[in-house]
Amino acid sequence: MTCLVSAALLYGFCALAEIHLSIEKQYLVGWVCVVLLILFSRVESFRQPPLRIVFILLAVFVSIRYMIWRTSDTLVYDGVLNFIGTTLLYLAELYAFTLYLLGVFANIWPLETKIVPLPDDPSRYPSVDILIPTYNEDVEMVKITVTAALHIDYPKELLHIHILDDGATVAKRNDPTSAKEAWERHYRLRRIAGELGVNYLTRRHNSKAKAGNLNHALAHTGADLVLVLDCDHVPTKDILKNTVGQFLKDEKLAFVQTPHFFINPNPIEKNIDTLKHAPGENEMFYRACQPGLNFWNASFFCGSAAILRRNYLEEVGGISGETITEDCETALSLHQKGYNSVFIARPMVCGLSPETFDDFILQRSRWAQGMTQMMVLNNPLFAKGLTFYQRVCYFNNGLFWQFGISRFIFIIAPAAFLLMGLHVYFASGGQVIAYALPHMVASILLADFLYGRYRWPFLSELYECIQSIFLMPVVFSVFLNPRKPLFKVTPKGKSLENDFLSRLSVPFFLMCSILILAFPVGIIKWFQYPLHRDVILITLIWSLYNLCLAMAAFGAFYEKRQIRRNHRLWAKGHVLVYFPRLEKRIEAEVQDISASGVGLLFRLPVPPLPKERIRIESRDSLGEICQVDAEIQRIVARGEEYFCGSEFTAVSGEERANVIRFVYADSQRWVDYWARNTVRTNPIKVLGFVLKMSLKGFRISMIACLHLVIVPVIDLLRNVRMRFSAKVAPNDI
Repeated sequence: MTCLVSAALLYGFCALAEIHLSIEKQYLVGWVCVVLLILFSRVESFRQPPLRIVFILLAVFVSIRYMIWRTSDTLVYDGVLNFIGTTLLYLAELYAFTLYLLGVFANIWPLETKIVPLPDDPSRYPSVDILIPTYNEDVEMVKITVTAALHIDYPKELLHIHILDDGATVAKRNDPTSAKEAWERHYRLRRIAGELGVNYLTRRHNSKAKAGNLNHALAHTGADLVLVLDCDHVPTKDILKNTVGQFLKDEKLAFVQTPHFFINPNPIEKNIDTLKHAPGENEMFYRACQPGLNFWNASFFCGSAAILRRNYLEEVGGISGETITEDCETALSLHQKGYNSVFIARPMVCGLSPETFDDFILQRSRWAQGMTQMMVLNNPLFAKGLTFYQRVCYFNNGLFWQFGISRFIFIIAPAAFLLMGLHVYFASGGQVIAYALPHMVASILLADFLYGRYRWPFLSELYECIQSIFLMPVVFSVFLNPRKPLFKVTPKGKSLENDFLSRLSVPFFLMCSILILAFPVGIIKWFQYPLHRDVILITLIWSLYNLCLAMAAFGAFYEKRQIRRNHRLWAKGHVLVYFPRLEKRIEAEVQDISASGVGLLFRLPVPPLPKERIRIESRDSLGEICQVDAEIQRIVARGEEYFCGSEFTAVSGEERANVIRFVYADSQRWVDYWARNTVRTNPIKVLGFVLKMSLKGFRISMIACLHLVIVPVIDLLRNVRMRFSAKVAPNDI
């Protein structure tokens, strides 16, 4: 009955949106709806259901009217080439509109799952295996994660930690080209496992990559639950206390996913310097999208920071390995069996983003390939066992990663009209203002309404523009051969000695050249074709926007020097600092923190000294006290107030374990960091930021071009001079 009522309401809604209106009445309808959206967005009650749905439907109504008009009035046959261009642009818009509707559906009613406390009786607790797969990552990184796992607040007799070393398999140790490195890794990790009292596992070969590594471990372990942690994902001590209770509450629960929190910015955030002001790029997914999927029982396993029920995992054959996104594929298999999932929106691991743009693209290419594989090999629309809502959500997850194709078409379409005269959009300026502009404004308002606290407007367009050229070919390759992609580990923990422009910027030089060339051609056409000035003006503005995005991308390609091995992160909280020299204990405010040190702000009657030893005592959000020793390295004085950058003095043993506990154990620290930038910002302000970044990108691109021209000329002159000097030099006597 509910489905019939929903279908009837949907039919009525679409029929209302389909009503044909004169252009004057469409002006009124479109822009009145936009004004209402602006007014409603300022009313807090509209952000909560059911008024939230009213806002969403009003925005969708404007967009549906646009797409109906776009389909019925603008698809005109005007020659073969024009028709191809028109069709490609229309299909790109249709794809974007479909993704828009699917995204709205998936995020219509986000569900924040409450933490279920564990019972008082520990005998009811399930046993837990912590699996930490590693391949070629820094051994010290693995050690930090294992050390933090030892501090997890859970009965020790029920907790079993395993290092899964896929970088020192028997095959690698027997391969002459990799034997030395593999044996060294094998011995180092085994020694760490022995020192820390955890289990070390490896296997004969690397078949099925990470999925095969985890499945090998599942065959050699036997706890009730499995916590999977990437080797750079350092867990907080409360990760099991906040998640295991869900399994006791729901017998059909297959897994609990928690957010991936990153201590360092990804290359785009670092290079264009947004992390200080804007939410992190991954926050939109973990703070908006996953809670939306959670409502439909469709949140999915993300490869790490998740707890899975072993018997259900074994029922579906372990971790799936048909695609290179083994995590989402595994979740799909579990949901097909009718089991449940839960997403808890509290960050309880701290990991590393890729440090270089090349590695960032490698990671995103793997995600794009894997999710496209799922679309082709396990199309969720026809997968057995899923509910209708789960089908829609999984289809949305997979369809998203083809955005590179549509984004590329949106970039070249206006330039194709201006440079080649290719008619790709048959509409007058008045129709664009009546239909297209209200749709664009309503879409921006809805995106800000749904995700504004976690993603600034226009930044998504910038991210998509930057990735589009690189993801488009890898997605096409999957459609041509869906079983070809291989799992590639994303490198973590790299350092950069110098600033440089990434080699991946080369395609954007060509793109920017085409877009810049379109402007003088467009201005000439403005005078040549006065009857088409409205269309020419629209395409010029469109090209200018594309050029701003493409130029801003150069800021992302300009890799900034990164020599710090341990990234510092904004942090807050209060600690007690003891100065042995003064025999004085004072309260200090934490400013930033990393695995190697902490920034402190405090007042002191006498100045602190460089290299002065101090002892820091903290009490975390759960009341546990931790003490660490440090040495002051940098001092900034403001009267009697001092900011001191200090470095931990612990190198190994229990002291180092205390440092890891001090830095990573308290999940409230990551929650506080997430809360630092959750205020919605003005879309106009963000557009100004993109324009500013485009000017910076223009400067970077010009310097790079001059470098490409001047350096070879200087080398040529130097060679000519040397040859000339050699010819005129007197003979040796």
